Amino acid sequence: MVALVLALLASGVYGQKREPVTVTGDSLAADVINGEPVKQMFGHVRFVQGPLYGSADKAIQYTAGHRLELVGNVEIHQDTLSLYAPYLVFDDSTGVGHAEGNVRLFDRDIELTAGMGDYDSYRQMANFHRHVTVTQHKTTSLSDHLQYYRSTQTSILLGNAEVKSDSGSLSADTIIHLQALDETTAKGRVHLSNDSVRLASDWFYDSKARGEMNARGHVSVEDIRNKTIIFGDTLARFAKTNFTVVPGRPLLYYIDSSQERDSEQIVRTVFDTMFLRADTMKMYQGDSAHFVAIDSVRMLRSGFSLIGGRMDFDQVRDIINVFHAKRQRVWNDSTEIDADSVAMLMKDHHVKRVFAVGHAFATSPVDEFPNSGRMNQLEGESMMLVVEKDTARCLYDRSNALSIYFAVSDGKPDGVNRASGDTIRIDFKNKSVKRLAIISGTEGEYFPERFVGNRAAGFRLNDYERHVDLRPYRQEFVMPWLLPPPLPKSLDTKSVTGAGATPMLTIPDKKPSKPKLTQ
Repeated sequence: MVALVLALLASGVYGQKREPVTVTGDSLAADVINGEPVKQMFGHVRFVQGPLYGSADKAIQYTAGHRLELVGNVEIHQDTLSLYAPYLVFDDSTGVGHAEGNVRLFDRDIELTAGMGDYDSYRQMANFHRHVTVTQHKTTSLSDHLQYYRSTQTSILLGNAEVKSDSGSLSADTIIHLQALDETTAKGRVHLSNDSVRLASDWFYDSKARGEMNARGHVSVEDIRNKTIIFGDTLARFAKTNFTVVPGRPLLYYIDSSQERDSEQIVRTVFDTMFLRADTMKMYQGDSAHFVAIDSVRMLRSGFSLIGGRMDFDQVRDIINVFHAKRQRVWNDSTEIDADSVAMLMKDHHVKRVFAVGHAFATSPVDEFPNSGRMNQLEGESMMLVVEKDTARCLYDRSNALSIYFAVSDGKPDGVNRASGDTIRIDFKNKSVKRLAIISGTEGEYFPERFVGNRAAGFRLNDYERHVDLRPYRQEFVMPWLLPPPLPKSLDTKSVTGAGATPMLTIPDKKPSKPKLTQ
C-alpha cells in the first residue's frame, strides 16, 4: 500500500528526500487561527509536491506548525493512485495525516471507501474507520475498521469483518492477512462458506503457500456435497497431502434422505442420520479416499449401531473395517453380534453385509416373550449378516456353528433346540427370528417346553455374553453447539478448488475514477 497520499503531502515519497509543497489559489489571505499564523487560499486551489498533485476548494497552511488543511472536494493523485475526500489535514510534526467524510481511494482496479482514514508516516501504518469497503475484481472486503502496516504488508480488518469473492465468503470479528506470506488468520465468530464447505470456529488460519488450514474452538465443518458435518475442538487440513485430522473427541453427522411410499401410496422424503464418535478422526481425499476413526469408536444409525477400537472406511470400495478393541460389537435392531473384527460392505452409505470374524457370537431375544430369558444364540468362527433397507434379513454362521433356538408354535413357547453344523442360517421377519436352518453336519437335541418353563435363562452356550448396556444411544450424539446459519442466497458463490478454500484478501498497495489534473 502506498504511504497513503496523506503523508506524502508534506514528507514526500517514502524513502526519498522531502520536497516542498507548492500551493496556489485564486485568492490568498493571511489570518490567525487559535493564535497560530496561517495562510488561507480560496478558489481553484492547486498543490504540487514532486510527483504528487491535487486540488481542493480551500487550503489552510499553518506556517509555524507545519500543518496543511484541505477543505471541500479534495483530490490527490500520484501515478495510478487517487484519493477523494471532503476534508484532509496533515501534521508534519507528528507525521500523521487524516482524511474524513466519505473517503475514497482508487488504485488501478482497487477501490477503497471509508468514513475516515489516517496514516502515520513514521510508523508506516494506515487506519480506516466507519464502513470500510475494499473492492478488487470480484473480491470485496467489509469491516468497521481497517489497519494496514506497510513495512510488513499486513492488513487487519476489525469489527464485522468479511471477505467475499467467487471462491467464497469469510467473516469474523477480526481478519488478518499477511500479503507477503499469503496467510490469513480470522478470530471470533469465524464463518467460512463456499459451494462445497461451511466452516465455523472461534479461530481460523489458512496458508496458501504451505497448503495448511487450521481451526480451533467450537469447530463445525459441513461438507455440502457429501452431506456430512463434523464437530470438534480442533481441525487441521493439509492440502498437499489431501489430509484432514480432527483430534479431541470429534462428532460426525451424515444426513441421508430417501424416497418412500406411505400406506396411502404417497411418495415422501424420509431423512436418516448416521452419528459417529471417536477420540480422533482422519480423512484422506483423492484416488485412495478413506476415513479413519481411532479409539472408542461409537456409531449409530436407525436400528444399526456398533462400537469398536478403530474404524477404517475405504470410500472407493465402500468397505468399512472395525478392529483394534478386544471385541467389536454390532447391533441391528435387537440382534447383537460381537467378534474379534467386523467388516461391512456398504452401498450409498447403507450397510448391505456385515462380516464378523474371529470367535463370532450372536444373540437375539425372543420378542414374543420379553423378560423370559429366552435368547436365541449362535456361535462360530465367522458370520455374515444380510441387511436390506437397514433391516436384518438373515444371518449365516459358516464355520463350526453352534446354536440355541427357542421355538414358538401358535404364539406359545414350544421348547428349545440345541444344534451344531457346518453352516447355520437364521431368518428374520419383522425384526424377529422366524426360522433356523442347519446345513450339513447336523447334530442336535430338542428339549420340550415342560423342561424349559421358567428356566429359559439356563439354556446358554458356554461362551454366551450379551452387552446391551454398551449399545450407543441417540442421547450421546447431541450436537455440542449450533451450526452457523446458511449463506444468504445473495452471497451464494461459485464452486472452488479444494474444500475449505479461503477467499483472497487484497488491500491497495499504490485507477483513478476521474481524469488527472493538469499540473
